[in-house]
Amino acid sequence: MTMMLGWRAKIGQIRPATAIEGAEEWRSVQVPGVAYADARTIVPRVDKDGLQVMMSQVLEASRQLETSKVDLIVQCGAPGTFLEGPDADDRVTRQILEAVGIPAITMHASTVKGLQVVGAKTVALATIYTEDVNQVLAENLEYHGIRVTSIEGLEMTDPYQASLHDIDSAYRLGRAAYRKSGGADATLISCGTYRTFGMLRYLEMDTGAPVITSNQATLWNAFRTLGLPDQIPDLGALWSAA
Repeated sequence: MTMMLGWRAKIGQIRPATAIEGAEEWRSVQVPGVAYADARTIVPRVDKDGLQVMMSQVLEASRQLETSKVDLIVQCGAPGTFLEGPDADDRVTRQILEAVGIPAITMHASTVKGLQVVGAKTVALATIYTEDVNQVLAENLEYHGIRVTSIEGLEMTDPYQASLHDIDSAYRLGRAAYRKSGGADATLISCGTYRTFGMLRYLEMDTGAPVITSNQATLWNAFRTLGLPDQIPDLGALWSAA
């Protein structure tokens, strides 16, 4: 008898078509019984107009994932919701549920939840985004009670650019943001294409503070939403906290 892939859970992920890095980071963890199905959206630019184009494709991507009979749909691409205001995450997940009958979470809401779980009231923010996008993200975090004490951004507007950076880039950016923060409670590294899994425990060790990243927190939230209690210490304090 052949064992079905995803015998514990099947997670559907909607990701930008420009990159495979985030999806492959998830698969690299190789948790027994968990499988992933992918759907893609086109993102012209990492700015408000480009991300609106991306979000206009989310429901069609959800319909693709529905055919794979996934247990959960994950909207990846945090700026797609935080640029639309603090209510956007709930609106998007509700629309997905109404369209295909499958529960959904978003990347941005997952990072906020991760910061809350590790008890962060202040955060050092490191992203690939431009200054204007970072300011909106900081305002969104502060709406959720998390004060941003420093920001380091790579000023990218081409969504493919982030795929050219490896974990050393994320480590350096996160550490620079933390050094400027005056001892923030945590570091947030935002971008689902930006690879972070291989350096998480080292950045936490070297800064003495929890690190939350887009891929790490969203995978954690997907597991916990599905009732999976796996703890993966290499993915940082968050994966051992709850």
